[in-house]
Amino acid sequence: MNLNPPAPDNPEGYFEPAALVAIHDELLAAGGSAWFDLKPFAVGAVPREQARELMEAMAKALHEDYAAAALPLIKDPRMCRFFPLSREILAVSGLDCSVVLALRHPAEVAASLASRDQMSATYAGLLWARHVIGAERDSRDVPRMTVCYGDLMADWRPIAARIRQLPGRWSPSDPERAPLKPELRHHSGLNAAAMFGGRLGSLLDELHGALAALAVTDGREQHARIDAAATGVLAAAVPEARLLEAEFLHRRLATGNPLWRSSDPRADRQAIAALFDSLHAGGERDALS
Repeated sequence: MNLNPPAPDNPEGYFEPAALVAIHDELLAAGGSAWFDLKPFAVGAVPREQARELMEAMAKALHEDYAAAALPLIKDPRMCRFFPLSREILAVSGLDCSVVLALRHPAEVAASLASRDQMSATYAGLLWARHVIGAERDSRDVPRMTVCYGDLMADWRPIAARIRQLPGRWSPSDPERAPLKPELRHHSGLNAAAMFGGRLGSLLDELHGALAALAVTDGREQHARIDAAATGVLAAAVPEARLLEAEFLHRRLATGNPLWRSSDPRADRQAIAALFDSLHAGGERDALS
């Protein structure tokens, strides 16, 4: 299998299948989106013929990369945005599906994205929320396990034992060499309020806590708590909508990746200018009131 290569922020590599990741990027782009888009993604936005071709390409990549694997493992955060489609492709390919929800605190994620992508904390926190909300909601009816990143880094062996309870042809024992290197962990022990501000930080903390509790209890009561926390976070994004859209358009214009960048730079620059005009007008009204 060809994995995406290491990078300065992940010197050991990403452990993501390059072929599938590229197709996932194509799918998002075909629907007018990208991995850093905060707006909900709908597979129905992809033209039907193009969607069919991409689904066939996914099935082919699965076969080429995983046909000989005793226990296929697929990691790509993009799948959080369209997990029902991924499940459909896996089923067509004759593969049953279990899920490991890998959960990291949003303040750590935001610090990582600020370092790698120069992304604002608010945007990164809401992007984290968009991914985890979709992944959790769409995987409630499949065998799954929630893993907290801090617990995994502190002692991975009991986490591995829990994961082996999921269906699959798991190895009966742990590897002799530790698969994790705690010295490569960055941005630990960060405070959500300091990173995102008091209100958004509190809401993201509540969502993270509700999701982390899945590691102990995964049932309707916990799902209701997650839904309530998710509603609060998404509602907090509404007043920020113009700034968030401006940051999204800026990222599309600035990226060098052809699948992520703007298909109409002039229109996107005009849209940013209009957003800033509306923000300036709002600020002038506030100053006069």
